[in-house]
Amino acid sequence: MPNKLKWLDTYCHICGSQLNSWDARCSKALAYKNPVCESCMAKEYDKDVEELRSSLEDWFGMRPCMGI
Repeated sequence: MPNKLKWLDTYCHICGSQLNSWDARCSKALAYKNPVCESCMAKEYDKDVEELRSSLEDWFGMRPCMGI
């Protein structure tokens, strides 16, 4: 059974948008002290979101939750 996206009561430390379970997994994998959304992570690494997802899959074997 695939993981489902869950919205958290946590907000991005940079832009203030509400975080989801995928954002939290990515923040943890990349060792952010404060949780950050996927869009802000992609901007920081000068990538688009799809490139970031591809990099996370290559480095950590992480795939986004179904429905993202």
